[in-house]
Amino acid sequence: MHTSDRITQSDFEYLSLQGSGLVGMSFSDAYPDYHPQDRVGFVSPRLEDGIYGLSAAVLGLATGFYDRLRSKGDTFFDYPLHHAFIGGQGTRVRTRNGDLDLSTGELGGAWGWLDVWPETNWHLCPATPASMLEAVFRHQVNRVYWPASFMPDEVDTPLSHYARQLLSARLKSVWYYDCDDGDVEVRAAGAAADVIRESLERLPVSGSGNRHALDSMAGRRIDNRFKAVEPEAFLEDMSVCFTDE
Repeated sequence: MHTSDRITQSDFEYLSLQGSGLVGMSFSDAYPDYHPQDRVGFVSPRLEDGIYGLSAAVLGLATGFYDRLRSKGDTFFDYPLHHAFIGGQGTRVRTRNGDLDLSTGELGGAWGWLDVWPETNWHLCPATPASMLEAVFRHQVNRVYWPASFMPDEVDTPLSHYARQLLSARLKSVWYYDCDDGDVEVRAAGAAADVIRESLERLPVSGSGNRHALDSMAGRRIDNRFKAVEPEAFLEDMSVCFTDE
């Protein structure tokens, strides 16, 4: 368990867009109903999408989880119930450099470095909104980070209407990432930013885009911005993924 020994909440800033500016808030303000047993799903249609777009949020939530364990004052061995849903099928994984055949370690190494672990929490799913949503439902996720542009069109095999009802009852929060109208920001600096850069180095592809991303992050704070979405609004965006009855 590496990040619990390296990172504290002092490595993060949480901000909310209010009016024309960002206003600082605490972890508890950002996640007012947080519980250590929350099941968080990070949807990443390509392997790198969530690493680039969510790493500060992933580590901030993991640190919040460890803070709860640390507050009990006992030695612990545990990991947050975080799940990465990654686009691919069989041994083929979608990446920004095309589909690749990857081993399990190559598939999840960067995610594992962000404490999305063990490997049973790395889920390879067909890179369609309906398939990713089905995986979120099947793994009983109650907080979701979802790419803003990853919206369904036609769906061959929609989920049952009761899947929508159960998701409506279970989802506590949804955030769209990689969007232009984000209203929540998580900033990682210090040891947290170092861990994120180390995670990027563990991506199995070494294209110029990854190299440029690493170079641009050298010695810098790493920011992720999201748009908070009401669960019902999210399910309405996904309505074509469900049967009517």
